[in-house]
Amino acid sequence: MGLRQEQWTQLNIPVIIEAPRNKHRSNLLFVSPGGMFVPQDLRLDTGTQLVVRFKVDGNSVTAHVELRRMLSAAAAQERGIQYAKGGTEMRIIRMEGDGSQLLAEHIKKTIMESGGPA
Repeated sequence: MGLRQEQWTQLNIPVIIEAPRNKHRSNLLFVSPGGMFVPQDLRLDTGTQLVVRFKVDGNSVTAHVELRRMLSAAAAQERGIQYAKGGTEMRIIRMEGDGSQLLAEHIKKTIMESGGPA
């Protein structure tokens, strides 16, 4: 049985992921209503609390997330993430910043255009 498929939005933006002991950088981020995905193996334990910082339309977003699981390329595809590599899936705990409302509205619009939640 596969994982539930969600509607993911790809953002081609610089992203900083702050882990307890170091920072990771990416130029690609996928977001869904409940999670985020970066196509990198962050090599952290499940449940690790992270802070993800990026900008949407020039407005900053700070997302507090929890590392959920590592996904292989096939598992990411099953999950609805249209990318050829695996990576790290994170669960959103809360978002802050001026851009968080813009991002939330964009996600809502994407979901409604796709026919509603899965």
